[in-house]
Amino acid sequence: MVRLALLAAVVLAAAPLAAAQEHLPPPELIARNLAENVLGEGTVRAVRVVSGGRHIVIAWDAVLYRPTHTRAKNREQLRGEAELATGAVMGVLKPQVIRFTILLKDRPVAQGTRSPEGFTITYAKELDG
Repeated sequence: MVRLALLAAVVLAAAPLAAAQEHLPPPELIARNLAENVLGEGTVRAVRVVSGGRHIVIAWDAVLYRPTHTRAKNREQLRGEAELATGAVMGVLKPQVIRFTILLKDRPVAQGTRSPEGFTITYAKELDG
């Protein structure tokens, strides 16, 4: 009888957890929200989660680029926003790789990847990339 009561308690406790897992938002929405927590609301243009969640492809508007900054300063700012935004996504969703594109008026100013092994970024020619 004690075993039956214990089993019933375990089943009843597990039911809300299973129900909560069924209502998780899609990983694209999670990735968008995590990146926008860093970059600002409405800055992420596109998010795709592919290969069963192992790869994330994301594009956002440059938030720290300023035409009055030097090329070096803009590269530094773009790198910082990319490291922070992709780090937030990597820390929660834990994909194998994130591929990102930073856009300025619909043209890429930087692209790169982040994985557990490292971070790379390349810049557009106007930033001496």
